Amino acid sequence: MAGDRDQLMQVLTNLIGNAVKYGARPGAVEVAIASVDRDPVIRGPAWRLSVADHGPGIAPEHLPRLTERFYRIDTGRSRKQGGTGLGLAIVKHIVNRHRGRLRIDSVEGRGTIVTVLFPALS
Repeated sequence: MAGDRDQLMQVLTNLIGNAVKYGARPGAVEVAIASVDRDPVIRGPAWRLSVADHGPGIAPEHLPRLTERFYRIDTGRSRKQGGTGLGLAIVKHIVNRHRGRLRIDSVEGRGTIVTVLFPALS
């Protein structure tokens, strides 16, 4: 299955937008893509996309809920910066539709890395 270009661009836009909005100020956002010969989660060849920021990080208790629609860690800050609470929910939906996997790793005080795995075309 080939990926839907518009939906994959939406994934990138949402992930980079979140890293810019919620990362360190001023800060760098790192975007990387790599081919993986065999990923155990995908059970075959895959593409790994990661977006990292060096912001304040996310407390562990929030991580499981980040992809819920309208979930916000800091409602006031999110609204002030134009957040709707839908970005990661949309990302999760698109990733699932493409038979991929989404992982969010964060350490308070060090930043957040969002990793998406997509199966490579056979």
